[in-house]
Order: sequence, then C-alpha cells, then structure tokens
Amino acid sequence: MKDYYTISEISKLYGIGTDSLRYYEEAGALEPKRGKNNYRLYRLKDVYRLNIIRDLLQLGFSMKQVKTYLDCQNLEHTLIMLEDEKKKIREQEERLKLAEESIRKRMEHINKYREAKEGECLLKKFPDRYCLQLNEDFTRDEEVDFAIKRLQKRHEDKIRSLGDQSFGASLSPADIKNGIYNLFHSVFFILEDAEPDSTRTQNAEDLRENSDILLPAGSYLTTFYRGPYTQSPQKIKALMEEAESRRFKITGDILELYPIDNRYTTQAEEFVTEIQIRVEKQ
Repeated sequence: MKDYYTISEISKLYGIGTDSLRYYEEAGALEPKRGKNNYRLYRLKDVYRLNIIRDLLQLGFSMKQVKTYLDCQNLEHTLIMLEDEKKKIREQEERLKLAEESIRKRMEHINKYREAKEGECLLKKFPDRYCLQLNEDFTRDEEVDFAIKRLQKRHEDKIRSLGDQSFGASLSPADIKNGIYNLFHSVFFILEDAEPDSTRTQNAEDLRENSDILLPAGSYLTTFYRGPYTQSPQKIKALMEEAESRRFKITGDILELYPIDNRYTTQAEEFVTEIQIRVEKQ
C-alpha cells in the first residue's frame, strides 16, 4: 500500500472534485503534505479523515461542525456526534416520507383526472373553499401561467409546490354573455381542495386567517374537457346554457380549474380542464 496519494488519485477514488478537496483543506479539515513542485500528497491519515468528512457532510453537517469534531475526536464527542447523526437521519426520513406522500397524491391525481369523463354536466356540492387570489385581468393563457407563478412566489410559505396545488382562473358570466370569452379577472389557489360532499381536514379558522377569498359552499354545475384551451369558450357557453335549461341562477364567477396542465405534460391533447359555476334554484 502506498504512503501517499495525489489529489487526482483521491478525487478519482472518492468521486470528489479536486475543488472540493481544496475547499476541505482551506477549511482546515484536511492537511495534505506538499511534495516536489508543491503538489498535494495525501497520507493514510488524510484518507480516514476524508471518510469522516464525506459521511458527515452527506448527513447535513456544516464544514464548521465537521472541523470542530475532527479537532476534538474522542469517545464522548463521537457519541454526541452519533446522536446528532441519528437525529438528522430521522429528520431526513420524515422529509422523505412527506416527499413520498406528495408523489403518491400526484399520481392519484393524474390517474383520477386522466380517466375523467368529459362532456358530462354534473351538479356537485362543495364545502367552503378558502383561496389565495391575485386580482388582475389577463387575456392569454401565457399570462395566466405567469400570474399563477407570481401568486405562488407571493405566498411561498403557504404554496410549496405547484404540483401539490389546485388552482384556476375566474371569468365573468356577464363577459361571456357579451361574447368576451378570453378575459380572466383573477387567478387563485385553493388552500384545501375538498372533494364534493366531503368534510374538511384542516381547521376552518386557520384556513380563513390564511386566505384571501372564499369560494362559498353550495351547488356547482361542473364539466370537464380534454385537450387545448381553445375549447373553453364553447364549453363555458354550453355549461351556462345547461344551467339555464335546468332553471338555475348563476351566483358567482365562472371558475376554470386546471387539474392536468403543463405541470404534468407538454401534450395539449392530454390537458384536462374543469369548469365550475355556482348555481341556485330560481
């Protein structure tokens, strides 16, 4: 076995870039010997320290914490560090569980809506739905996408990932009746997207305090369509005509929700859009 290894040999052996090895040296965690031409030469002592550095950094310890440990390496300190490692591993496990749950929900969401029957006009009852909202007028799909991103940025503490959220845009029934089909007045995120006829899982008071608007509980006439958004005017008009034929009074904005959009696919024919209109019996 050799007594010394070059920086390129250590880099190849550990799969660590030479810049990282130099950084460990600058931080005082490694102290390679200097050979001829001032080349770095790593001893077996440096190799065992590098094992410790790599393991602790992978667990999320800072370089400062690693350096402190290496400078005072004894049984008591090792036990303390191992206890810290256990804690960090448990924290990582919890984050992984949350990530796995998020992925599971997204897969369920995609499978649910990819099988959604389009063209049916259904009357559904929803509970109160609290939302975050950005009030601006938009006329293009690209503007709606950008506004949704701005709304997420404004509420990063509440909206972690677009993939986990139900969101949409609102249109005015009066505009539709006047032949204006592409004017959106707001975008919104639903903080807890409860299923029809379900009970909520989050505290209503907490949701109220953290929301901008309320989509009130009640009956909503709904329909799905699959494909590009150019179909929206026709689908909205058909749903409003359905409401009129059932002698319903429209009592709020037209809601256009995007359960499957460019978060999940770039193929417009795979998009799934839901239109909801709150109605009451006349």
